[in-house]
Amino acid sequence: MFNFFSAVESGPHVSLKPEGIFDIAGFTVTNSILYGLLVSAAIIIMGISAARKSGIHPKRGILLPFELGLEFIRKLLEGVFHSKEKAAQYAPIFATFFIFIVLTNLSGLLPIVGTGLVVGETPIFRPFTADINGTLAMSVIGILTVQYLSIRESGVKGHLKHYFTDKPWNPINFFIGILEIFSEFTRILSLALRLFLNTAVGEILVAVFLFVGGAFGSLTFMPIALFEALVALIQAYVFTVLCATYLALAIHHDEEEHSFDDSPTNADPELIFAQEMA
Repeated sequence: MFNFFSAVESGPHVSLKPEGIFDIAGFTVTNSILYGLLVSAAIIIMGISAARKSGIHPKRGILLPFELGLEFIRKLLEGVFHSKEKAAQYAPIFATFFIFIVLTNLSGLLPIVGTGLVVGETPIFRPFTADINGTLAMSVIGILTVQYLSIRESGVKGHLKHYFTDKPWNPINFFIGILEIFSEFTRILSLALRLFLNTAVGEILVAVFLFVGGAFGSLTFMPIALFEALVALIQAYVFTVLCATYLALAIHHDEEEHSFDDSPTNADPELIFAQEMA
């Protein structure tokens, strides 16, 4: 079953859709769902272990990556919310998104993921983020989390002002509010497609490089693996910072009253990210 270079004999295994592994009560468990569950379980186990060993000073072992990751997200959120209190409050939530995406993408480079471990011709494990259903579910959860946190911060009335201002029955305001609500659905699609396409294309590149490399597959695999590791970190960063920016836009609405200035909380989230990367 462990045949990392099996693609050399029959051609690269390229599939843009998840493949069923087994059924439970009429529900098909795909290789991406199985992989996502395993990664989630690993994160929970590592998180519980890290929480039990947490202290004032960072320690070596499994705790150190968690503390470094959480500190990175906290610093990132400080730049988004312009508040240390908000950053510390929401860091665990957005760190969960970041860690899940990073571990999902990075562990997707392991030999047992993809064609390395198969049943017949079906890979047992497929990266959760290489499944459009998986990234769409993550995007929906991300946007719903933003909506919930915004309502908790501003209340239902204050949250609705984010879309319709304080004069919703004005025809222009009402029309703009409908467009704002529609933009939430476009955000879901944008987050899902960006994450899916980058991961899926990476999986295809790995399969093709192994097929083309033949006996030298390990040599051709290393450069693309390093590139994919970089892409995994960038995609986790993009997904996290955009969700955080959407929340910042919502909860700062009462203070800004739709003023279109140059502050980060009124800028387009995509533009914010482009400026930060520049």
